[in-house]
Amino acid sequence: MSFMLKRIYDGFLYKPDKLNIHPLIGILIISIQFGFMILNRNWILALLLILIVIEVIVFRNIRGALSILWALSPIIIIVGGLSFAFGGWVILYRVLMRILIGGLGFSLLFTLVNPSDLTRSFEKLRIPTKIALIPSLALTMIPRIAKDAEDTFSTLKIRGEIKGFFLRWLPKVLAIFIASIIYRSEFLAQSLYFKGLGIQKRTHYKKIPIRWIDIFRIFLWLSFIIGFILIERFNILEYFPAFFI
Repeated sequence: MSFMLKRIYDGFLYKPDKLNIHPLIGILIISIQFGFMILNRNWILALLLILIVIEVIVFRNIRGALSILWALSPIIIIVGGLSFAFGGWVILYRVLMRILIGGLGFSLLFTLVNPSDLTRSFEKLRIPTKIALIPSLALTMIPRIAKDAEDTFSTLKIRGEIKGFFLRWLPKVLAIFIASIIYRSEFLAQSLYFKGLGIQKRTHYKKIPIRWIDIFRIFLWLSFIIGFILIERFNILEYFPAFFI
């Protein structure tokens, strides 16, 4: 459990030293990925994963990607085994590809998008601040909650309180974890207060530019969409084995 939580924290923590991406473009691209991911096309899933791996390499987020893969490894083993048992190789392939695409895609989003910039971008679109803060808080709090849970579990394990049947120690872990969340929420409330939450018109000290890396991502995923349309329009895959369709 501690192993998974640490990997989730490493894979989802925002890293300001990395190449930052424009928040709205990040949200748009993750929406494109999930929109195509629901299609039952094996070649689309493979191409999605390839493009995300390319982005991982370009943004040098290999460590974050590996952390997420390690965290997802128990889920991959369990869900993969069940998928193969009930659906065979094709269902196994589709399930595992969706897990990998979702994990790596969200890792890029969490790692490269500044939560404060995300809130600013939504406010520029005239979205109410209380709603605009929701995804920003998710980007901020999910990795930190995972870190708190890991610290709680590790501390109790060192003290020898994590042993025996899990129902004996799980309530204590949950109680300490919830107390930690409540304690952190107090500081979060103070932060939101000093940032002017509730003020009718807030001001911002900087603009969020569109960088060359954002243009690269737009070109990459626009090419993917155009390629999908052409392949479907001219039925190019009819000459390939049935597994790729």
